[in-house]
Amino acid sequence: MSKREPTRGARSTISNPWPHLERTRGAGGQTYLYYRRAGRRTPLPGPEGSGTFIRAYEAARAATESQAPRTTGRHTLDDAITLYLASADFLAHAANTRTDYRRVLDPFRAQFGTLALPAIDEAWIAALREKYAAAPVAWNSLRSRMISVVRLYRTLQPGVLGANHWETSRRLKVPKPAVKAHRPWPAAVLVAVLRAATPEFRCLLVGYLLTAQRGGDVTRLESRQWNQANATLNLGQQKTGEPLLIHVPEALAAAFNAMADRHPKRLFVTPRGEAWTTSNAQETLRRLLGILGLDRYTLHGLRATGPVALKMLGFENRAIRSLTGHRTDANLEVYLDGVDHYPLARQAQEALAETFAPVLTQALSGANDRRFSGVTGRAARKSRAEPCQQAANSQQGGPDEGGNS
Repeated sequence: MSKREPTRGARSTISNPWPHLERTRGAGGQTYLYYRRAGRRTPLPGPEGSGTFIRAYEAARAATESQAPRTTGRHTLDDAITLYLASADFLAHAANTRTDYRRVLDPFRAQFGTLALPAIDEAWIAALREKYAAAPVAWNSLRSRMISVVRLYRTLQPGVLGANHWETSRRLKVPKPAVKAHRPWPAAVLVAVLRAATPEFRCLLVGYLLTAQRGGDVTRLESRQWNQANATLNLGQQKTGEPLLIHVPEALAAAFNAMADRHPKRLFVTPRGEAWTTSNAQETLRRLLGILGLDRYTLHGLRATGPVALKMLGFENRAIRSLTGHRTDANLEVYLDGVDHYPLARQAQEALAETFAPVLTQALSGANDRRFSGVTGRAARKSRAEPCQQAANSQQGGPDEGGNS
């Protein structure tokens, strides 16, 4: 293998998303969690994977990363990733985003952490890119995160790297899926599913449709977030971590009221009175679509259904983003594929129709309305051929010329 190539195969997943996590079983069967590294053992709250756990885990890791022993030289890939994961830029991300970053960066650091950053040049990165040819999403994620990692390291360690070669590397094209998970629901599908759903599932679907929020944010809605007097709903989007205040129209309020007092906290509940999760909600939808004999649609597609309808009504992206919580038009337009230019195109077509209205009116006045009497087709060719045939008969002295029949 060439010295310029990565020495180990690239992976896109990691079996343990929480490095240095220690799990200890107590005498009563309970599990105690600790972050253990560099001689320090920091207790963590459970359950594992919860928001409280993630915040405590990140704090413990940030406190011990800089004190972890180093067995390699300076300015390695491990140094850069460690510095980034303890940085203010990284810790400013929402908990879910930090977890996603770790799923990408931790296995990459485990594979290539001892490499010196100056050795990771354009040729090395290009060779690694080739190894990810069959996993374009994984490559694009790694590339994006390494751009941030090296950018920060160059800022804090000036003079070590002449350039950030990750920025000049190329993305891999991701094939479009045959069926998009976020494709909007047609009205006929909405009607069929809402009619067949249980009252509890119907209310949840109305919540998805009229809030245009992500699945987890809808299933976790609590009664305390709804201000019935002001007809408002306070949201804390888990992915972005930003608060969002949206209006509660009558149809959504009716869905909330229908489920009132069915759960001590949640606004939406299952027929058994338990809290919905994205998993059991999607499974319920999958079974229902199968019973109805309908194509595959997803709950995430309902997040696109409302914005698509709003776009076709002429709403600007800024107004739609104020509902969905997207920070940029680029992120929003993923859901508006095929209709993002509709309002402008509609205006152009209306102007076009108005401009050519006199031409179309004049052309249609007295225009041919019989298919067989136009200037094309077999009937027209036959009608044009008849005079020629009559002339030929005249020259041959046919019956019409006075001959005997």
